[in-house]
Amino acid sequence: MHLCGEGTFKLDQTTIFQNRNLIFYFLGTILFKLGDKVYLIAIPWLVYDLTQSSSIMGSMFLFQTLPLIIISPIAGIMADRFPRKKIMIYCAIIQGCLVLLIPILYRADMLAIPFIFLLGFLIASAGACFNVTNGTIIPQLFTKDQLMRVNSFFQFIDTSSVFFGSMIAGLLISTIGIYAVFIVIGCSYFPIIISLIMITLIHKMDQQTRTTSWQSLKDGAMYLWNLTILRSLTWLVLVVNIANGALVSMLVFFSRDELGMTSHELGWVYGGAAVAQIAGILLVNLINKRNNPLQLMVITLSISAFGIIGTALSWDWISLMIFIAIQSAPVIMFNVLNKTFRQQVVPSYILGRVNGMMMMIGLASLPLAGFLTGMMSEVVNIRWIFVTLGLVSLYTIFRFRTLGTQIVKTTFE
Repeated sequence: MHLCGEGTFKLDQTTIFQNRNLIFYFLGTILFKLGDKVYLIAIPWLVYDLTQSSSIMGSMFLFQTLPLIIISPIAGIMADRFPRKKIMIYCAIIQGCLVLLIPILYRADMLAIPFIFLLGFLIASAGACFNVTNGTIIPQLFTKDQLMRVNSFFQFIDTSSVFFGSMIAGLLISTIGIYAVFIVIGCSYFPIIISLIMITLIHKMDQQTRTTSWQSLKDGAMYLWNLTILRSLTWLVLVVNIANGALVSMLVFFSRDELGMTSHELGWVYGGAAVAQIAGILLVNLINKRNNPLQLMVITLSISAFGIIGTALSWDWISLMIFIAIQSAPVIMFNVLNKTFRQQVVPSYILGRVNGMMMMIGLASLPLAGFLTGMMSEVVNIRWIFVTLGLVSLYTIFRFRTLGTQIVKTTFE
């Protein structure tokens, strides 16, 4: 990477891997995503081993996703006020220590479901803060015209970590045991800390007027509300995430209770879906050049809804892998388009708060959806729940299609 002219720089496949800052940043991101994906498989596996209860698993999902709503806007304020690199370092330290508490409590014969819920909430809180800051810090590394490729590359890291993380999780759970897996996850955060310490940001944060925390939060909310494009997009995501939350929260339960899958087979399901997601990342860069991003977002969400319906009809791990791929690959494409669109239209000085508000609102339905799905699965077959939610998502997307078309015409024509 070479600095050029007035703060711009050249980015290509050769120079990006010769830059010391980006090498360490990519390394930290890879390790964080990999450990996170192993954790997301290990924690529901542990809860199922201890309880075999869908309602408790749904409650665990509630505790793990509530921070996305509660912490995200606070993290957005912090990301706009304090050094973003330091925030990420502190979050990684907190997560590593909290994950290591799980096997420690087990050895002390003190591990109980309430403790797991509490630790899950705190770990997710630190993770939410890390992710909001991570999405906010990217414009300090790249110019706006490079954000699509950069976000695609980071999404590639995230998706690749699903493949390798799921495979590693399945292998480790079956070989060293679930509690040893948490030791591995906890230790993985400390190389992340080192890699973040080593980076130096090449762009400073935009200056902003100092205000109270409440006023800062209000400013972010008003900016989001006044920008019709982002407001409408956030509402759409809020609605369709009900179905996505139900699927994500109960996938481990569905695979074990309905299909009788092993940890190896579940690993293949996540891994196969990750391969499809990688293909989606490569595809989104091509189709985005020829189409309006908001139209593509609606299309990807529609395909994902069909994948949810197909998941309910799966009969073994291979069919489940195919339908999860159909559901998840378009979501990954949507995430790239959505993140890039935000970074292009929102000024850097308020991007943290806007990211935090959009994450809070867009994901508000996730914990409730997971919790209610877990409760309903006690009395209603989970397949029918998936089918119903998939159809509701399709109906919602169809209703928003007209509005989305009007927005696209107003914005891009």
